[in-house]
Amino acid sequence: MITVREIPIEFEAPPKLKRLSRNQYDSFQRDGFLFVPKLFEVEELEPLRRLIGDEPVIRETITKVPDSDGNPVDLFGWSGTTDDLLGAYVRIARLVEMTRDLFGGAEVYHWHSKLSIKWPNSPGRWDWHQDYGFWYFDGCLWPDMLTVMVALDPNTQANGCVELVRGSHKMGRIDHGTIGQAVGAKMEVVEQAIKAMERVYCELDPGDAVFFHSNTLHASGPNTTSLPRTLLHVSYNTARNRPWKPLTAHPFETLSILPDDVLKTWSAKPAIDTERFAAFHAAREREREKAGDTFGYRALFKKIEADAD
Repeated sequence: MITVREIPIEFEAPPKLKRLSRNQYDSFQRDGFLFVPKLFEVEELEPLRRLIGDEPVIRETITKVPDSDGNPVDLFGWSGTTDDLLGAYVRIARLVEMTRDLFGGAEVYHWHSKLSIKWPNSPGRWDWHQDYGFWYFDGCLWPDMLTVMVALDPNTQANGCVELVRGSHKMGRIDHGTIGQAVGAKMEVVEQAIKAMERVYCELDPGDAVFFHSNTLHASGPNTTSLPRTLLHVSYNTARNRPWKPLTAHPFETLSILPDDVLKTWSAKPAIDTERFAAFHAAREREREKAGDTFGYRALFKKIEADAD
């Protein structure tokens, strides 16, 4: 135990940025998100687009996540640092180094990734939530985590683009719970946040990206168009923030960064490391079965609400 007089006075120097400008860094700290247009060339995303349509592993393991009204959104997720096409998108230098910049140069690792797919004329939506509203319960002490979302298709308000509440990351973690058939942030708090802060629609062209903080409130509406809306979400955690709980579906593995041109030179390597993915999928399903929950946190929040009563 120490006294306050024993704590040294330190002034943190501005981070040395490798990829981003100081204005971009400051923008993320202020807004809780950063828009980076044309982070990927359309041609770099084509292998992933083809994979969604051609790969049986993806089709067979898509999770249908219900919104509060029970309408599903299709989700395909994975974790780890595989030496396959999916792993290349996670380990590519531009994503890892920009994320490190936004965390002041801290070491980061792959938390997990998702393909979020809204098929044409599908009513499913994502209710308002913070990612750290869930990840806190995985054993991460701090919200030093973020997600990069990359548009594979044009994202518009009509087809259910992501909405963000600008500056909401400064509110800290909001209580989450069950909302109809979904889980999300307490709506009385969300309503006040939307009144107090700006609501931003992430209308994106293919290849555009948005980095957003794990405490930034976000949601998305239904797809009312005849075109799909597909997003790649890559989430990173800071190494010091690895969970204190033993989570087999979120392994800590040091990232071996791949060069920026890796997607242009991709040839013989597998699209999906089926053995690694099968192990991840099985671990995730065991954790869900143990919780009595087909989607992550619903059983947990129902228990929290029951205990509160």
